[in-house]
Amino acid sequence: MSAYITNLTRQSKTMYTKSEQLKKNRTPKQKKCKQCKEMFTPDRPMQSCCSVSHAIEYAKAQKIKRDGTEKRKTLKAFNDSDKNVLKRKAIEVFNAYIRARDKDKPCVSCGYIGEGRQFHAGHYRPAGNVAILRFDERNVHRQCSICNNHLSGNLVNYRFELINRIGLDQVEELEATNDPKQYTIEEYAEIIKKYKQRIKNIQI
Repeated sequence: MSAYITNLTRQSKTMYTKSEQLKKNRTPKQKKCKQCKEMFTPDRPMQSCCSVSHAIEYAKAQKIKRDGTEKRKTLKAFNDSDKNVLKRKAIEVFNAYIRARDKDKPCVSCGYIGEGRQFHAGHYRPAGNVAILRFDERNVHRQCSICNNHLSGNLVNYRFELINRIGLDQVEELEATNDPKQYTIEEYAEIIKKYKQRIKNIQI
């Protein structure tokens, strides 16, 4: 019985030795260098670069990338929680929606429809005076830069065209609205989400 066990042990050692020899004789599979993207034959397991210098360069690049990702995450977290940043974003997205909604309409005040002027999202009731109407779609329409910037909104003509677009009752409701409004972070975030989606729907 002991001779049988001894024989099995010898066979196992022989098989193990042959297996190790096969591993040593096996040609390593080529890999692509993470840094220079050239193919190379690795000298050791888990080798990712063709040389030490490339390994150092790749490690530095990865660190810079990780640091950049962390900074972007930190900035995003700050932006998502900072009220003033969200307010600017909400205004930007809402105004972009108004311009997209009215892209085929002329200036609400003067009727200009050419390509020689910039077009803005012009408020009938100024948002600085009546914050609750800042994001009211009835109160904001595509307006040329001349009327918006140089003619203080050209409001007499704005009102005339606004009545045509939304009706006298709606215009008078806008004119009677003077309620104060303080937007929350959550409201700004919801406005951003809402009008980003509406812009996408228009572009489809």
